[in-house]
Amino acid sequence: MEYRVSKYTYQFVSSRNDYLLYCSNSNSFIKLTSDLYDFLKECKEDYNLINELDNHLIDLLKENKIIVLENEDSDYLLKQQFNENLSAFSSSSLGLVLVPTLGCNFDCPYCFEIGKKGKRMSDTVIEDIITFITKHKNINDLNITWYGGEPLLAFDLIQKILHKIIHDISIPIKRHTIVTNGYFFTQKTINFFKSFPLNSIQITLDGNKQRHNNIRKQKKTGEGSFDRIMNNMDNILKELPDTHLSVRINIEKENIQDYFDLHAQLSTRWKSAKVSIYPGFLRIDNEDGTALSCSAIDRWDANEMNFNLIKDGISYETPYPRLQSSRGCCATVVNSYIIGPEGEIYKCWNDVSDERRIIGYINQENLINPSLFYRYMIRSKWYHNEECIHCFFLPICQGICAYYRLRNQHENGKYLLCQCMHKTPDLLNKSLEYWFYNQNHKSERL
Repeated sequence: MEYRVSKYTYQFVSSRNDYLLYCSNSNSFIKLTSDLYDFLKECKEDYNLINELDNHLIDLLKENKIIVLENEDSDYLLKQQFNENLSAFSSSSLGLVLVPTLGCNFDCPYCFEIGKKGKRMSDTVIEDIITFITKHKNINDLNITWYGGEPLLAFDLIQKILHKIIHDISIPIKRHTIVTNGYFFTQKTINFFKSFPLNSIQITLDGNKQRHNNIRKQKKTGEGSFDRIMNNMDNILKELPDTHLSVRINIEKENIQDYFDLHAQLSTRWKSAKVSIYPGFLRIDNEDGTALSCSAIDRWDANEMNFNLIKDGISYETPYPRLQSSRGCCATVVNSYIIGPEGEIYKCWNDVSDERRIIGYINQENLINPSLFYRYMIRSKWYHNEECIHCFFLPICQGICAYYRLRNQHENGKYLLCQCMHKTPDLLNKSLEYWFYNQNHKSERL
């Protein structure tokens, strides 16, 4: 049988002068002698040289998928595509992002929901939601996320919808979350969610108190919101101990330090494993909407910052790298929908309030924008991207953002799509080296 060095291998010399080989397909490291390091590089050019290795070494390299049969790498891609499609087209679960209102008490300048109006769901739309759910005959559970606008401006509708789901439908809610600005998360709201538990709550701060109050101020009065939101989060952690609180701190180039200052402040204020504090990198478009503006933090800088947060012990996310088989996002999973206040359906969170990107309505059988639906579901996938197919990083990346890929393909976009760490200058070696020396993993010396 003919073997060759897998395209999913990567060799480099660490800062400690160790000769390392990383395989993304098996997520494994091997520490090599300098001679074997050079020999394997030659084997990439002439795979017949592999036969010169002894059988024990060949077996070990096969076990770690460093050397593979002729078609093994391409078969791996087919397997990944099959598994992703199997998950993306599964009918066993239904994911709904419900937007009971597009209204918001703030008017953040970077909000992508341009021109949104304070529409609210009617009783008719709520009834249509229940009917829409029951039409999905094969589902075993529901995943529900509340979104807006500011969803808690329509707290009465949230209550009504949840009561109807519980009493009119026998399908359990598996995961229940809300994305909110936190301003209206009052004691009354908390008491209600004790009966309808939330798995997680996401609340955003726009930097330090002064910056946040300047951006997230009341539309009518101009009053700041920082102190009230902080107090509400204190109460959430006290009253809802089983709910995870995700605090997103929005940053762009001019306020990066805000994240570090607030992280230190909030970590001291809240000694709880139920809190995660993470940077939100604002995606601010340029004037013609074809790329990120110069004030936004680009993906290379974001990757570098995330790596340093892990290295410095500020972030406790799972250290990079890790194998993953992507199920996709709402845009690329067939049984996931975003339902707006008029019963309109979107496939991507970024599309909410844009009438051009409505794919259908919950009370209609046929799609009104099938092209956009099929582009999200099929055309945006990594297996239609030649760069992804040939990239050694695919097993620990799984492709690019569907929304921005379609913007590039159909709307004259010029966005830098590849999020992979290996594209960030000098970061791949630093990241792999950090993981090799500091994390528990299987590695061998050859």
